[in-house]
Amino acid sequence: MGMSEATTTTRMTEMTQKPEVTGMLSTLRAIPGLRRAWPEHRSSGSTSVSIECVDGEGRLRAGHVTAGAIPDLLPYATDPALPALSTHLTGALVVHRAGRRAVVMEDSRVRKIVRPHRAVSLVRAHTSAASVLRVTGLRTPRILGNEDDVVDLELLPGRSLDELGDAGLPGWQRLTDSWAHLAHDKADLPVHGPRQETEVLRRWFASAQRHGVIDQPAPLHEQVVDTCLSLREDDGERVIAHRDLHDGQLLWDGIDLSLLDLDTAAMAEAALDLGNLWAHADLMAVQGRLGPGAHAQVRGLLDNLARTLPTTTERLETYYRSSALRLVFVHAFRPTTHQWLPIWVRHCLGHASPFAPPRPRQRLEQLMTPLKLTVIGCGYLGAVHAAAMAHLGHHVL
Repeated sequence: MGMSEATTTTRMTEMTQKPEVTGMLSTLRAIPGLRRAWPEHRSSGSTSVSIECVDGEGRLRAGHVTAGAIPDLLPYATDPALPALSTHLTGALVVHRAGRRAVVMEDSRVRKIVRPHRAVSLVRAHTSAASVLRVTGLRTPRILGNEDDVVDLELLPGRSLDELGDAGLPGWQRLTDSWAHLAHDKADLPVHGPRQETEVLRRWFASAQRHGVIDQPAPLHEQVVDTCLSLREDDGERVIAHRDLHDGQLLWDGIDLSLLDLDTAAMAEAALDLGNLWAHADLMAVQGRLGPGAHAQVRGLLDNLARTLPTTTERLETYYRSSALRLVFVHAFRPTTHQWLPIWVRHCLGHASPFAPPRPRQRLEQLMTPLKLTVIGCGYLGAVHAAAMAHLGHHVL
């Protein structure tokens, strides 16, 4: 066995070890007002999860939690790693990931707060991406100013395609009409190739398995291994890529389509962005945020776009599977996703493909029949959902 084969075997063995932590999901479910949670990827042995929640006074709080423990929350709008964050806010704190970043929404600008000395690289990446994205005609936020650990961006109009649902179809049309213009442009951006994509997918699976938040680790592991091998089989032509292109990054105001978070831009295969966008569109349908008719139209638009890009069916399917699997592991840390995550997992285990859409939301009863879930209702919408799930024979608490 060669060195590279041995390394691969060792990594895959590490990925299939039994999780050392149990009860993380029940711990997360017990946190009042939990919005989001992220594993700590930087340390493979970390038992801590970063959380963002809304406290009893309606304020956004960030912190960490370990399985079975009480959350360790930072004081509101305070973070030792983010000295620019202060309780003297001139807007709404809308994002706070402890020790990493915060976002404050003001009347005319969006203030991104990062760790000291990190703003320079963020500005550089944003500026490089914005300059090459002009060819698409998409609107991007102007940088209004920056300091060592703060970047102020123009507040753009519109609502996200995520929020608009079916009403966002004109925005999807604008995107697919515009995106093909990037197919042959080059830029001085970091490279995100098959190796980098493989590492991202492996890291997310390892974190989800280590914390015990996925129900079917063995078959999901098989899909991860197969997808990583497929990613490494080729390294197609590289084009300008956003690297995190999805419905939440796109704002439509009825006239202009705006693209956010340009600091992730890279040179990558065209299938990276398209596969990720396609997987998110299919996930919107599974979540019920995109109706069957609108979903079919979006898929048609993406299929037409694929024909104009320098990629192949095989590469698109591979990057789609990578994105679809990553979405399983990302959302596994968010307890409210129990309503639809089993459907998405089933889609991924059934050889997920952009050319084989997940079953529509209205066929939930047939799709979920073999599964018996425990549903925790919460609030009015939770109660409505709980009643529906009880009707389907699931256990409701």
